[in-house]
Parts: sequence; structure tokens; C-alpha cells
Amino acid sequence: MIFQLIYRFKMERDKVNMEATVTLSVFHKQYQQEVDDYIIEDIQFTGHPREAVELAEKEPDRHAILILHGQALVGFFVLHGWAGAKKYTDDQHALLLRTFSIDTRHQGKGYAKQAMKQLPDFVRTNFSDIERVVLGVNRANYPAQNLYLRNGFSDTGRRVIGAHGEQYVFEQLIHC
Repeated sequence: MIFQLIYRFKMERDKVNMEATVTLSVFHKQYQQEVDDYIIEDIQFTGHPREAVELAEKEPDRHAILILHGQALVGFFVLHGWAGAKKYTDDQHALLLRTFSIDTRHQGKGYAKQAMKQLPDFVRTNFSDIERVVLGVNRANYPAQNLYLRNGFSDTGRRVIGAHGEQYVFEQLIHC
């Protein structure tokens, strides 16, 4: 009984500490080496951040976003403007969330959930004209579906065909 209380207290304390130190940041060159060293063991449903950063440098409506724990890179995603979002929505005030991943060495620590919880405020702060974030999630990617649905996204009922098969279109409204 005492062990359970201590364990529960430790888990809650660790959760509070993690929430205080997980932040979202637009990519900066100082993180290039960490992006290059980023590990994804299962790339079936996502791309490597290195390629995403290269595309973002060429296309101004792609924004490489870092998920940081303190100063350490633990995750990554891209917010893509209308050129990417139009396949998933008719709303020109939407961003497409794509290439989301957590570095394999940091999975299972709640970083993805914390990133999703911070996403609306991050978008409001950095993209003031955006009304919604959309994404396509592969129908076979159950962990990602659960993450998004439990953290503010809803299934629009739309379906699109992606590089690896059918994708469900999810969205999150961004309120001012």
C-alpha cells in the first residue's frame, strides 16, 4: 500500500515536471545535428525529420517544428500550409500536421501527448490566421489514431489515399 502511494506520487511529480519542460519550437539550425541523429525504428507511417527539414527549407509554407524536453530534441512534426492541407480540407485557413514522430529513444514518456496538448496555443501564437489543423492518419496506425483522438482531434469522416494506403482525415479547430 505504501509502495503504491509512493509510486503514484512519483508518477504525478514526474508528469508535472515533464509538462513544465516539454515545449514546441520552430526549427533552428542549432538542432541540425540532433535532427540528423534522430532515430525512428519504424518509418512505415512517417518520414525522417532530416528530409522534412530539407523540404521546409525549400518550401516556405512548410514549418519544421521541434518537440523539446528541456533543450533536448525528443520529437518532430511539420505544419504545412494550404499547399499541403488542400488534400484534406476545403478550409484555406488550415494547416496540415504531418511527419509527426517521437525519437525512438524517447517513446513512452508522454511527450507526444504533451506536444498535442500544446499544439492549439502554439498555432494561435505563431499562425494567427489559422482556424484548424488537419492531418491524415493511416487506417492501420491505431496508436496514432488514439493519440490524436484523445488530444483534441476528431474524425471528419473524410478518407484520402496516401502513400501507404487509406488515411482517415482528422481535424482540430483552433479557437481564438
